[in-house]
Amino acid sequence: MNEPDLRSQAREWLVLLNSGRASAAEREAAERWRQISAEHASALAEVERLWGLLGHVERPAAVVQPLPRRVRRWPLPLATAACLLLALWLAPPGWHADVRTEVGEIREVTLEDGSLLHLNGATALDWNANAEGQRRVRLYRGQVDFQVAADASHPFIIEAGDARIRVTGTRFDVNLLGEQVMLAVSEGHVQVSDADGNERAVQAGEQVTWLAGRLQPLQPLDAARALAWQRGRLVFRDRPLTEVFEELERQQAQRVLFLDGQARELKVTGVFALNDPQAVLRAIETALPVKLTRLPGVLLVSSKG
Repeated sequence: MNEPDLRSQAREWLVLLNSGRASAAEREAAERWRQISAEHASALAEVERLWGLLGHVERPAAVVQPLPRRVRRWPLPLATAACLLLALWLAPPGWHADVRTEVGEIREVTLEDGSLLHLNGATALDWNANAEGQRRVRLYRGQVDFQVAADASHPFIIEAGDARIRVTGTRFDVNLLGEQVMLAVSEGHVQVSDADGNERAVQAGEQVTWLAGRLQPLQPLDAARALAWQRGRLVFRDRPLTEVFEELERQQAQRVLFLDGQARELKVTGVFALNDPQAVLRAIETALPVKLTRLPGVLLVSSKG
């Protein structure tokens, strides 16, 4: 797991533990998560330190201890400012974006240039037609099927993480999952590049992935999987459990926290209805050696035994 993912999960644990509603079992689960590795412990210590700067805790070690009965009362202006800072700190990428979809929401958006965008759930992007004659989209999170209006004099540029995609008119799908970006081209061709300046042409019927900001080799387009969400399906072929849950978080308002590394690497194969994430969870519990613990707004995943 990369550092941003660890910090994100650590923040979620800290919010739960300091909410005043954490049960003994939840506190034990948080301690198990902290003990997975030195990186987990370091991530939790870092967010505890930042939280402490807002006045919520005095010592990092206090996070797994029972909360005191007496609650420290802050002056109203200070409490309001701290809540605002915390909300901004915990906000998902793209909370300020021009175009957003909620969890489970799929919709189409027509841009002013005539391009049609089909957005998956929990997607956020900015759109700008600038004075230099370029049409630009910054994808912060989620998945979009682009049908770009042809205009050779005004290139259409998409930025997603370290991935850069340049077209003049074509159809393709961009899927941003954590630090991974996947491009599937169904019509025309596009030019792509990565953080190191590597460039490549991707033709219709091909797909490519960026891992940690770097372009990977071209692959034949697996349209049945890459474009399945547009037909109301989730298709997984030997995909890690982490990726499956990242997809599910677009369809249900429940964050997923892994309690051990072994569970993260388990592989999933199957076809599911996009609007029935619970069916995916039931299949995972039946087919894989994992335990799913359901808490309000949080799903804990751990290996059995």
